[in-house]
Amino acid sequence: MRVLTWYVLREHFAPFIFAFATITFLLVIEHVPKVLDHVIDKDLSIWVAFELLGLNLAWMLALSIPMSVLVATLMAFGRMSSDMEIIALKASGVNLIYLILPLFVMGGLITFGMIQFNDKVLPDLNQKARLLWGDIAAMRPTLVFRPGIFVTEVPGYTILLEDINHLTSRVTGVRITETTEATRPRIIVADSGYLETIDNGQSTQFTLYSGELHSLDLEEPANYRKLEFTTQVFLVEGTGSELQRSDSEYRSDREMTIGQLREYVDKTENAAYPSRSQITDYLDTKFDYLLADSFAFSVDDSLSDSAALALVVSDAGIMQRHIGRSNDQIAAQTSQRDRYRLEIYKKYAIPAASLAFILVGAPLGVLTRRGGMGVAIAISIVIFIIYWAFLMGGEDLADRGIVSPLWAMWAANILLGFIGLYLIIKVITEKPVFAWIRGL
Repeated sequence: MRVLTWYVLREHFAPFIFAFATITFLLVIEHVPKVLDHVIDKDLSIWVAFELLGLNLAWMLALSIPMSVLVATLMAFGRMSSDMEIIALKASGVNLIYLILPLFVMGGLITFGMIQFNDKVLPDLNQKARLLWGDIAAMRPTLVFRPGIFVTEVPGYTILLEDINHLTSRVTGVRITETTEATRPRIIVADSGYLETIDNGQSTQFTLYSGELHSLDLEEPANYRKLEFTTQVFLVEGTGSELQRSDSEYRSDREMTIGQLREYVDKTENAAYPSRSQITDYLDTKFDYLLADSFAFSVDDSLSDSAALALVVSDAGIMQRHIGRSNDQIAAQTSQRDRYRLEIYKKYAIPAASLAFILVGAPLGVLTRRGGMGVAIAISIVIFIIYWAFLMGGEDLADRGIVSPLWAMWAANILLGFIGLYLIIKVITEKPVFAWIRGL
């Protein structure tokens, strides 16, 4: 039996590596155009592009590994079935369960490892990827001054140079319009000058000669001022094209570990507790008031029936608004809590998909023995679509508060698991499943 166990595992190794390399490559290729756009637009170093791909590779691995398990299971059992090995093993008294059991153990190890990866590694890499994307988005395109061309890449400035000597940095016919204050634009006109970059390339300094500075006030046109100068130093900030790294302690829900997410779940539950207590205390007070012996005498006898009714209706309206505000607070905290719980379950559910894929993949591989690799890949695609449709749909329903986060994340695994168990029973008992499967 030990020899058979190693044989089954060895049969899955090559298909798993093939599927893993192919799926990961496809995910990377899909992401490459987005990275290349930034490389070209922002003149990024190729090493920054590789870093960006490397950081995003983390979430790709979290998806590609469970998917590779399904492809490997289908291909391995399909090959063994097509070569009549499954039939030979059955004739020797070996049950299909004994072939699946070592895979299930290996799938459990993969699941455990991926849970640790999703908890310990993926959150930090997700945060670094988000920060790097933000830093790249904050970059300015490489600023190039050309004679006779308006430069508008720097927010709040429009710069026009009649001529520029890139060797000496001498410029002539300078016209700079500053609109950083929308109601008080300034226009600088100069015959000539020099420009240089300062602050590590983040700002451009103009040293201008023989010019004028026009200050406008759109709200008070009478405040217009004109200043003539012989020499004037003018600074244009935000012209740098260098990547400035940033850091942040903030983490989104996808950048938190399981422990951090559970802390936030506890915080949201504790934050909702005062609102629940307020509703309970308020209702208890009102019920005590209604059921008190002195209730009949609590209303002024001089009030008419209509006035007394209006008083009761007004008090009921106040109670409704008070309870409504508390319910709104509870709903907001519950929504926030469920969002964190959803992310916790996701860190377990996606790795556990490896086990569900083994359960459904093994019998399907046996049933599709004459289909070969093409059928295995086609079935894998269909199962992937069903799985991710359940996962994404469940997440959307959980965000709307229609289903619980637990069912939203685990429904796909449970469904595939039951289908897999049903198919295993059919394969073991050699009973037909569906007519279309017998025709494959």
